Amino acid sequence: MKQIPYDTGKVKIGLTYTPPPPKPTPEDDWAQDILIGSSHRLTDLMLTTIQSLAAIAVLVLVMLLLGGN
Repeated sequence: MKQIPYDTGKVKIGLTYTPPPPKPTPEDDWAQDILIGSSHRLTDLMLTTIQSLAAIAVLVLVMLLLGGN
């Protein structure tokens, strides 16, 4: 595979070529929406997931605080 730019001796082909950026994942879109403050509403699934993670974090914190002898 040839490196860009390809030098023919007279012309450098692809000298200013830049590959396209990778396509964003749904997680990238979500993080960008949160950081920008987009007005997109949370879906029920996303809200349930956040609430479940918060509940698990609280349970782990309580177990760590009360579990030691």
